[in-house]
Amino acid sequence: MGNAVNLAARLEGVNKQYGTWILMSEITKNQAGDHFVTRQLDRVRVVGIHEPVRLYELLEEKGWIEPRKQEVLELFHRGLEFFEEKRWKEAIKIFDEALKLDPEDGPAATFKKRCQDFMKKPPAKNWDGVFSLNMK
Repeated sequence: MGNAVNLAARLEGVNKQYGTWILMSEITKNQAGDHFVTRQLDRVRVVGIHEPVRLYELLEEKGWIEPRKQEVLELFHRGLEFFEEKRWKEAIKIFDEALKLDPEDGPAATFKKRCQDFMKKPPAKNWDGVFSLNMK
C-alpha cells in the first residue's frame, strides 16, 4: 500500500476528531486547483509517513458557499493563526465568535478545546505544532 492510500485511510477516521465530513491532504488540495472552498486545519504526522502533512476540510464548490459559512471560515482561519502562534486566549475569542455564528462547527469547537487544554497544560517547549495521528 502506498503513502497516498495509507494517508487516505487514516484521514477517513480522523474526521471524527474534527467534526468534519471530508478531509484531504495539501497535495490533494493543490491538485484539485482552486475549484473548491477548503478550511486549513492541522499539520499531522501519520504512522508510516514521517513528513508532516497539512490537512484541509473540503467545504464546497467555489461560488456555492453560504455567506454565514464563509464568515465562520474566515474567523476560523484567524483563530488558527493565533493557535499556531500559541496565543491561546486570543484564539479562543475568535473560535467563540465562529461558534456564535455556527454552534455546530466541529473544527472551531475542537480548536477551542485544545486552546483551553493548552492553557491548563502547555505543550512541550519544543512542540512544533504538528500532531501525531497514531490510530485510524
